Amino acid sequence: MAATGLLAALIASAACGGADETAAIPTPTATRPSGPTAPPAADSDLQQTMTGILEAHRADDEFVGAVLALRTADGTAVTTTAGAQSLDVDSDPVDPDVPWNIGSATKPFVAVVVLQLAEEGRLDLDTGIEDFLPDLAGADRITPRQLLQHTSGLGDYIHQPAVLDDARREWTPAELIALAETAGRTGGPGGPHSYSNTNYTVLGEIIEQVTGNPWTDEVHERIVEPLDLQGTRLGSLRGVPGYVVDEGRLVEATDRWHPSVGGAAGALESTAADLLVFTEALRDGRLLSEQSQAEMGTFIPAEDLSQFGIDHRYGLGFEEYASEQLTVHGHLGSGSVHSAFFGFDPDSGAAVAVLMNVETSGPQAFVAFEALAAVHG
Repeated sequence: MAATGLLAALIASAACGGADETAAIPTPTATRPSGPTAPPAADSDLQQTMTGILEAHRADDEFVGAVLALRTADGTAVTTTAGAQSLDVDSDPVDPDVPWNIGSATKPFVAVVVLQLAEEGRLDLDTGIEDFLPDLAGADRITPRQLLQHTSGLGDYIHQPAVLDDARREWTPAELIALAETAGRTGGPGGPHSYSNTNYTVLGEIIEQVTGNPWTDEVHERIVEPLDLQGTRLGSLRGVPGYVVDEGRLVEATDRWHPSVGGAAGALESTAADLLVFTEALRDGRLLSEQSQAEMGTFIPAEDLSQFGIDHRYGLGFEEYASEQLTVHGHLGSGSVHSAFFGFDPDSGAAVAVLMNVETSGPQAFVAFEALAAVHG
């Protein structure tokens, strides 16, 4: 569920066509199923281009199955798939209507809810959160804005041995926050950006205290229903097949984490079609006021990718990756065994969403950036 510097080499590759994109990510080996393959692409240049991008990455064994949805500035839309649902020899091709976990791409959904609550005057982005989490040390100096942009100083629970050793059980947000606190903080509130899933676990708790409803209910009422996102929901333990990279090989690890491990930081599942709609709603300001939209897109320095000629910044649940050739606003996410990337090119207006049934963080972003670069004016 972590944002990663793999996007640096990605943008250089997408924009210039000269970088070795496989050097920055694991190259697992896999035996592809000999059963049915994905349906042939429609006879259009755009469809063929998008299919070609996916198939090139599939040829490098970067995933078992993937879905790409793209809509250009003029409204032309394509959805294409590659690979299969599993490595079983009789596996069906990827079904783009089956939701997969989107990992940290959950965070913008949570951020929208928090920003809407701020618009309604039900919380202040710049007031301490001690009323919501009175037992959290220094809560009076931690604000919702800092949580949204990962400047609270809270450490991350996600890689703590206690979680990894017992990831299939249900975890409460309080337990996860306590583990992060035990591991220690990265700094004081208001310091530099330091990506931590704990920030959004805390935001999920704040949403519930403000509204009296679980964060998932608020996401459903405020985003899923208005946008008619029929494939977007909280993930279940009995999910669809997914894979991890183990010693260079793709290994099935379906249901290795209980959805509560992701929680408000990464437990949603969705489809590429739904993510594309959500992306365009964010782009067009259909979910937030003009002021909130501006605040969400007010970016601060994030991981330093300057050595690659990339300016990487983080807003309020939103990322920006900018080079001389291409700028993309969106979010990357890797969950237990699936991954996602969605975003749009603010210059052309083109939007893209990519899902893969592998948890590796990187390939889905390469695909997305190459797709946007292909239609960038």
